[in-house]
Amino acid sequence: MDFNQDVLLSHFQLRNLLACASRDHIFYAGVSKVLHYSSMDNDFPVQPTIAMDFTEPTALPTNGYMGPFQISTLAVAHSILVTGGFNGEYGMVNLRAEYKSKHTEGILTADHNAITNHVEVHTSRHSSSPLATFASNDKGLRTIDVNTNKIVADYKYKHAINCSTMSPDQRLRVLVGDNRKVSICASENGQILQQLEGHRDFGFACDWADDGWTVATGNQDMKIMIWDARKWTTSSGTACPVATIAAEMAGVRKLKFSPVGSGKRVLVAAEPADFVSVIDAETFTSKQTLSFFGEIGGVDFTNDGQDIVVANCDTSRGGIMHYERCSLVEVGLRGVESKKRTRGYEGHDWTANEEDIERHSKSRSTAMQRARKPAHLGFNLMPF
Repeated sequence: MDFNQDVLLSHFQLRNLLACASRDHIFYAGVSKVLHYSSMDNDFPVQPTIAMDFTEPTALPTNGYMGPFQISTLAVAHSILVTGGFNGEYGMVNLRAEYKSKHTEGILTADHNAITNHVEVHTSRHSSSPLATFASNDKGLRTIDVNTNKIVADYKYKHAINCSTMSPDQRLRVLVGDNRKVSICASENGQILQQLEGHRDFGFACDWADDGWTVATGNQDMKIMIWDARKWTTSSGTACPVATIAAEMAGVRKLKFSPVGSGKRVLVAAEPADFVSVIDAETFTSKQTLSFFGEIGGVDFTNDGQDIVVANCDTSRGGIMHYERCSLVEVGLRGVESKKRTRGYEGHDWTANEEDIERHSKSRSTAMQRARKPAHLGFNLMPF
């Protein structure tokens, strides 16, 4: 727990204010700045550096607001750090660019209700080019080509979109927002293909697991629903979630599946304050609850899925909280490939055999990869 990191929470509903590229690259929202922090730094207290500074923005909203960029959401993937603002602004920076390179800014919409609720960084279905998809309060879902800084897709819906995420094959997208229904859309044209009923209040969180079919949604009704993309509904058209999990105290604001190859799969569910649940995402029948004091500004995996980082926004006791998996030596070194499957296994684990895990495009920290690391260091490691 590092009490010296002050994470700014500017909106009581939006809690995607922390994003981890690695243990050395943890980003969080400050006052009109995106700050960079490393939990591996030996200096104490650890002073954050500035990743993006929006105190004097170059892209000004068209609604007349002339002040600093207020950060409402944050995401990082494929070495691209992206943030959205309260007045339709956005900023992007390539983390592989030269140190202190200037970030790119832009405006998504001129609507007066332009707050950016969520952003996801992903690749194009037709190339490896990175894209950023923004969910906005003006009922819009927009995708920007990071290389050209141009909007390449712009879809409008009947309600505000609070969160969206792409399927691993990049064909579908799940949307939740100011509507009780969960929408499944075609990624190519934004068309709604399926609407799932079951939640009793508006939605703020969703995630699509790397296995390709497991989807999680979290709404203000204090429910987390698990869906199977291979069978959204029964033959009569009734929505049929695989499981329904109760939150501890309030509606879930952030959902995140652990990356493939990180060991036993889990689903992290962060509530507005005090509770982060680590759910068994193979059976969805048990969970571990991390309980502390303070409002939660965000949560993310790092260290190839072995660690969880939480942004605690309490003004007096907040900071960056770093959790590690227990039995890391035993489970981490043994790896997921040692876990044998029984024939006809019907669970929700990543894949049926070790070879598929090794070949998976998003596989992290498999035994083969770990064995290569010491060889790359160039010296013999002493026993411990």
